[in-house]
Amino acid sequence: MPKRSLVASEKGIEKAKSALIRKNWTQQTLADDVGVASWATISKFFNRIPISYNIFVEVCQILDLDWQDIIAPSSPVEEPQQVLLTPLNQVWQQLQALGSPTEEMGLVLVQTETLGWRWQANSRYEKSVRIGSYIQFEINLESPGYLLLIQKDTSGQVWCFCPSCFAPQPQLDTGKTSLPQQDSPITSFPIEGEPGKEYILAVVTTEAPSLDWLPQGNDDPLELTENYLMQLVEFINASENCIVMYTEYEIK
Repeated sequence: MPKRSLVASEKGIEKAKSALIRKNWTQQTLADDVGVASWATISKFFNRIPISYNIFVEVCQILDLDWQDIIAPSSPVEEPQQVLLTPLNQVWQQLQALGSPTEEMGLVLVQTETLGWRWQANSRYEKSVRIGSYIQFEINLESPGYLLLIQKDTSGQVWCFCPSCFAPQPQLDTGKTSLPQQDSPITSFPIEGEPGKEYILAVVTTEAPSLDWLPQGNDDPLELTENYLMQLVEFINASENCIVMYTEYEIK
């Protein structure tokens, strides 16, 4: 008999996110356009929270995946972590569901002997960095726009890094841009805190976002509450020309 609920493995979620990229879909697409399940259920699937057997299998089929390759093994080591769905986490899931995973932004390790503007040349962005490392964050835009860049750290706190003193120029040209920007008081970010997964989410708009809580170019990064994130969700839903993308990485 099949299990009443299933949960994806970490490798399974990587395959599912790759499938989204191939289809040029977002998690919201699965919920709204494809209609396989509600956005809350789709969000649970991608956050490794158990969902019903039938919906799990259907999501995998729509993504052209074999559900048996996506499920987590039944060993205790692979039991999914229980995610505390605080109001902040709930709104974060809504926000992430509006975007799509991307390989057009990510972490770049800085050479530790210089800690300057030179960094190691990598063919791909880092997916795992150690505490004590120094990094810069790079984003590659296909068209010019205003960048709003937020981070969810391993403790669950959410921060606005662009605009801030580390990125005083949120209006960017086409091509690659690195944070901290050259007008920043620092040239790289130290990796601190506790091990775990962090997320970076970018919102790119053609005009400056109409959010009165946005930091100024000389302000420290702003910690975002669920109210701020809900305003951002509403702004994105009301915007015609808005790109939302995200990436994630491990802190070890």
